[in-house]
Amino acid sequence: MSLRGETAIVGFAELPTRRSYPGRAMMGLLAEAARMAMEDAHVQKDDVDGIVTEGGLVYPLAVAEYLGMTPRYAVGATMMGASGGVAVATAAAAIMAGLANTVLVAFANGREAAAAAGPGGPASNQTEFDGIYGGSAGAGTGYSIMYTRHMHQYGTTQEQLAHMAVNQRFNALENPNSAFQGQPITHEDVMNSRYINYPLRLLESVMPAAGAGALIITRADLAESTSPHRPVYLLGAGVGLDSNTGWKHRDITITPVIRSAPTALAMSGYGIKDIQSFQFYD
Repeated sequence: MSLRGETAIVGFAELPTRRSYPGRAMMGLLAEAARMAMEDAHVQKDDVDGIVTEGGLVYPLAVAEYLGMTPRYAVGATMMGASGGVAVATAAAAIMAGLANTVLVAFANGREAAAAAGPGGPASNQTEFDGIYGGSAGAGTGYSIMYTRHMHQYGTTQEQLAHMAVNQRFNALENPNSAFQGQPITHEDVMNSRYINYPLRLLESVMPAAGAGALIITRADLAESTSPHRPVYLLGAGVGLDSNTGWKHRDITITPVIRSAPTALAMSGYGIKDIQSFQFYD
């Protein structure tokens, strides 16, 4: 069996990412994005019989209750930065298995959630080689180790790495949903910003933020007959895992995408040279 073409995204909503939403909690932000996605898809709450949410800081049962829904299927997809993509694949798999027909995928974060998680967040690696040095926001400690190893192994320089932050900021400048809309930075800005976790500087580090996003995914036949939009079909998906503890990796410079991407491409029927747009995270 394959997920190819069996499901489609028919509705989408995104609240602007901001440094904070004063007076707004994570659940309220999630509910607003969910409502907007259902409106975008022209579906009612009663039409949605599945929910996939993050599952770590907020549980599916709590989301369903808050939204006043009693779905046939609900699950949390807690995969850190990959949670959104895994959630879409999970929703599609549930639909194919007959566990649901139309699924709401909804994620949100409020600054109060990040504060409650404590230094380093829920994903901190409290081991004898990591935990003794303390955690850091946005997994900065782990990334600084990866960067340092990459520089040692491949001769990469801090000047080269700084270009990534500049390019990412450039891509956000015209996006009204970005916290950094209209706020350009230069290579010199990055290199002159203070260290957070060597070799990561302030302008290369994750900024705690608040926001929410949601989408509606449904069976392909329902998408074709009821969607007000051109359906976006899921063609392929893959998931790859490595150790959660950095020092256990055989090579900390290699990402599990070397396993997940070939799975997704094979399922889709396309090769790497066919792909015209890439989005990378972490």
